[in-house]
Amino acid sequence: MNSASFLLINRCIVKLIKQPASPLTGFGMSLFFLLVYNAGIGGIGDLEAFGNAGYLSFVFPITIISLAMGSSAGAGQTLNADMQSGYFKRLYLSPAPRTILVLAPIIADTLSSLFFSMLLIAIGAAFGVVFKFGLLSVLGVLLLSFLWSLTLCGFSSGVMIRTGQHQSASIVTNAVFPLLFLSTTFLPRELMQAKWLLTVSWANPVTYVLEGNRYLLAGTSSAGFFHLAVLILGVTSILSVVYALSGAGKIKV
Repeated sequence: MNSASFLLINRCIVKLIKQPASPLTGFGMSLFFLLVYNAGIGGIGDLEAFGNAGYLSFVFPITIISLAMGSSAGAGQTLNADMQSGYFKRLYLSPAPRTILVLAPIIADTLSSLFFSMLLIAIGAAFGVVFKFGLLSVLGVLLLSFLWSLTLCGFSSGVMIRTGQHQSASIVTNAVFPLLFLSTTFLPRELMQAKWLLTVSWANPVTYVLEGNRYLLAGTSSAGFFHLAVLILGVTSILSVVYALSGAGKIKV
């Protein structure tokens, strides 16, 4: 990676710091979900299905999910703004490859999600979220956050490049949002009565992200969920980046 590539990545990071609307939206959404769901449903946390950690540790993974959902559109919006402003045209004769024009905002948004994930973890710990394996749990949660964010940012950027429309940056978020309600977001499987919902949840990748986090936090899920979450998100993150980079040649300069 040459110096021009590093400069472009640094530019995207600085731009995100100066205009943090997308990550702050994701962060605010995450805190909102955590506070409202714990306040409204937290009373059932004494049930055996939630273990000894209560409902707060059970519902905490939704903050990691919603954080990336709220900020992933930022990479696509950055690409759109640069395309519309003619910025890419000025870089056409530079040594920077077109792929880095796509990769830079993805890297910046993913790093932003990691930062706010750490902040959420600190807030969660202060309010009593349990981390079963201590530092290893924190690192595991950050790993899932990184892969999930990379997946959403990659697909969001890829869609935006191909459509060229500012509004399309949120298509991926809108597509993922319904999956939250088709998973074990609010209740463990033991308390879910609808068999069709249980069946759908097994095919829902969000389920494995949630349950993988719950294994690391209160230990209410098995290690297999964490391993599957890493495998699934590892594959989807690679596919998303490939999808985004394959559209680099379609950037109009």
